[in-house]
Amino acid sequence: IMEIKELEFVAGKWKGKGTAEVNSVKGADYDEETIFEFEKEKQLIFYIQRTWRTVDRKRIEMLHFESGFIRKNDAGIIQLSNSQGNGRVEVMELEEVSINGKNAVLLFVSRSHGNDPRMIETTRQFTINGSKMKYEMKMATVMNDKLTGHLRAELEKGQA
Repeated sequence: IMEIKELEFVAGKWKGKGTAEVNSVKGADYDEETIFEFEKEKQLIFYIQRTWRTVDRKRIEMLHFESGFIRKNDAGIIQLSNSQGNGRVEVMELEEVSINGKNAVLLFVSRSHGNDPRMIETTRQFTINGSKMKYEMKMATVMNDKLTGHLRAELEKGQA
């Protein structure tokens, strides 16, 4: 059974660029900053994620803001739960994991959404290679019920 401390290596401040898509149509390029903090006493990871729409590499407006936790529930399942600036809440479970040192692939799949009746399913995959992370979020909604790409980002770990 996996323990949260096995994910401690993700702790830190990650920055980079991404692209948002809606129904496979490219939307906005964005800057992203995500901070993961490992809490040893509680055996959980707190995170905060912010994205900004960019034009000519300049931040124009905040696009998305969320925070949440990666924790192990009472049944021993690793969960990612969050609350988003648009009011949506989400609980995901770690469905696939592969860890080798500071390299990992983590796939979280949604189990519940709240406060947003449009949502059917989401996935978030983190592919980490040392100080580089690729992040992909897919979603299915009542308007497009097939799980399709929504966000893609490449981040680099710096100093928190």
